[in-house]
Amino acid sequence: MASQRGMVSVIVLTWNHLDYTKKAVSSILPILKPTDEIIFVDNHSSDDTQDYLSSLDLHCGKALRMPMALCGCGAAYNIGLREARGDYIFFYDNDLEIVMPDTLDHMVEVFQNNKDAGIVCPCMNNIIGSIRSCESMNKLPGDIQQISTGHKKWWPECPSAAWLLKREVLEKVGLWDEQFDPYGMNDYDYARRVILAGYKILCDRNIFVLHHGSITSKAYVNAKMLDVARTKFFRKWAPNAVYPKGGIPRVEGLNRHET
Repeated sequence: MASQRGMVSVIVLTWNHLDYTKKAVSSILPILKPTDEIIFVDNHSSDDTQDYLSSLDLHCGKALRMPMALCGCGAAYNIGLREARGDYIFFYDNDLEIVMPDTLDHMVEVFQNNKDAGIVCPCMNNIIGSIRSCESMNKLPGDIQQISTGHKKWWPECPSAAWLLKREVLEKVGLWDEQFDPYGMNDYDYARRVILAGYKILCDRNIFVLHHGSITSKAYVNAKMLDVARTKFFRKWAPNAVYPKGGIPRVEGLNRHET
């Protein structure tokens, strides 16, 4: 199956934090095929990140792009998406580490076994969403723990770290909505658009990706940015957008899905 998985375009956003970027890159390279590509979009890093990325001599395709000026996550992802040529697009944050050699092959297999899947993601630590988080697994009800050992739909808690998106979805749903830039709600918005387009978002808890925990956002994001993004999210999706205690966005009618 691995040899038939198709081309994967990996999109990595960087903004300083070179030590984490090196870990992310060195861990994913062994699972990429010569036909794959990795697209770095650097947001004008002030450390040695650009020199490091420029110096990489990879066995797969590589591109390094930089926006004209500082930009938000949505705009940066769109730069990568416009260039991506793969059958699948992997949003791979620079604070992640691949620890399982069959990560991409296994995630692609989920698509092959679930034709209506639009996004597939792995289990992670330091991530919002009890179904996706390995840390909260033991706190889930027993029936949920039982069904979570396989492929599990999860929404609307959909942070974009380690999303695998199939090209069909990109062509139907389109690019990220940049109105939420510089940071906040871009991925929740895109997840909702994917679901409303008729696709499912699946989490495969058999695959784990190490997440060091929002290294970039912790350094640059403030409460005002998040408040502005949340306000825009409400305006776009009202009256069906509501927040529960804790601030995680949920959308009426999309919180549960019966198969």
